[in-house]
Amino acid sequence: MVDYEVAVIGAGISGIAAVKCFRDKNLSVVCLEKSDDIGGLWNFTENGYGVMRFTHINVSKQNYVFSDFPFSDDVPDFPHHSQLIKYIKDYASHFKLRKHIWTNCMVVNIKQLSNGLWKITFDKGKYNEREGQQSITVRNVSIATGHHSNPHIPKIPGEESYTGMMYHSIRYKCAATSGIPSGKRVLVVGMGNSAVDIADNLVTQGQSHVDISARSPTWVFSPYVLGCPVDHYATRGLYLLPLTIVEKIVQTLICVLLGLPKQWGIYPLSSILRSQPTVSHTLYHHIQRGKISIKPDIASLGPGKKVTFNDGTAAWYDGIILATGYTFGLPFLGKSDREHILTGVNEINLYKNVFSPRFGQSLSFIGFIQPSSGGLVTMSEMQARWVAELVSGNIVLPTPSEMQTSINQDRQWERSWYYNSKRLTVQKIPILYNDELAEMIGCKPNIKKHPTLAWNLMLSVSAFQWRLDGPDKWEGAEEMVRRIKPTPFYHYSTLFVLTLAIFVVLGILKFVFSQLF
Repeated sequence: MVDYEVAVIGAGISGIAAVKCFRDKNLSVVCLEKSDDIGGLWNFTENGYGVMRFTHINVSKQNYVFSDFPFSDDVPDFPHHSQLIKYIKDYASHFKLRKHIWTNCMVVNIKQLSNGLWKITFDKGKYNEREGQQSITVRNVSIATGHHSNPHIPKIPGEESYTGMMYHSIRYKCAATSGIPSGKRVLVVGMGNSAVDIADNLVTQGQSHVDISARSPTWVFSPYVLGCPVDHYATRGLYLLPLTIVEKIVQTLICVLLGLPKQWGIYPLSSILRSQPTVSHTLYHHIQRGKISIKPDIASLGPGKKVTFNDGTAAWYDGIILATGYTFGLPFLGKSDREHILTGVNEINLYKNVFSPRFGQSLSFIGFIQPSSGGLVTMSEMQARWVAELVSGNIVLPTPSEMQTSINQDRQWERSWYYNSKRLTVQKIPILYNDELAEMIGCKPNIKKHPTLAWNLMLSVSAFQWRLDGPDKWEGAEEMVRRIKPTPFYHYSTLFVLTLAIFVVLGILKFVFSQLF
């Protein structure tokens, strides 16, 4: 007996998108969420998993939005987490998704039966009030627990002799509750977005002096470039150019506007598009004022509060915050299944980051991907739409061998392009990735069908563009695509190039005709 066509694991932003896409196809769906509310990491709590008290999203709302549910106009470009969780909950309420979501359900086992169905066993009830295990049987499982599951806590030589406070950034909510007294010296390990946000908060609220230890220093962008959100420049038109040319253009622009990274004591290990950039409008400001310094990787800790760095220098810190990221966790899958999917450190053996060749469409992964620029939402939603079309029987997957060949090819390209880091094993370019899946679904924007939108489709960003055509198109998509204009830089520079090209062509034609006649 089948209880549901699809079970979604996790009611974060990716899981909610999946529930919506399955309901669009009139599929029976249940979503199992281990916490007592929806929203995943955007649901702020004083303790445990989730955003920090001061977190603003570092992706613009035009790039971190469901494709048929715009933000209200009064929400700023980079919303606070309270605005984002309200948006997520409004989306769930608007599309009547909550009745399909079971909270306080901790999944403990997912197993495929001999008949191809999946049995899901879960503990029902709050963490300290478990009501016992229950199970359901479904045809398809979509796992949307994401890749921020297990905190990565590195082993550091001498850590047992360090006497200061040290913990992972998952526990950090703000300077006032950090456990580190105001005015103390703090070391933040890591240079991703969370690390830099924590350093800024410790300086501004905690009045601390902060050093950032960066094993893999990265490029730092301002949230705004030439008056527009930085992710508004990652457009379809830009990626018509070869990636090496795109890289030179972006790197030159950032260096002209912000200066060379070495001016700020930052020495990136790769060029600008081969790693995950950090977005901050305050880091350079604090470095310039002597509030934050950049240090190399840690060589050892202790004795006492001493930290020795790889360059031989040492300093003493009252606290260390490990903003060292996360690793994948799929504890509810059997060992054999898990090892087939997780084939290395943060490395997944999934076709287009969604399907395992072993299980095909019956087991999918939503949100196991990292955008190189822009937000996760559009990518998770596109993945969910793809899965929903497959489960509905409207399209089919390639054969297992074809999927594995594609996985190997994608992995080879990624290893040749991206810097060798566990942070980059699931990184994709959103506009190119979404277009690839949209073409399979049949919802890739057709410029020939929308000639009046061609300028915006090529030179601006918009999640709504993938609702113009194909299955589950949205009647409000065209208006939203029109509203999100290209950046002035793109608009006028492209006009200049086109005008120049026209004059060059006319000049060539004039010369040719003068020679002929």
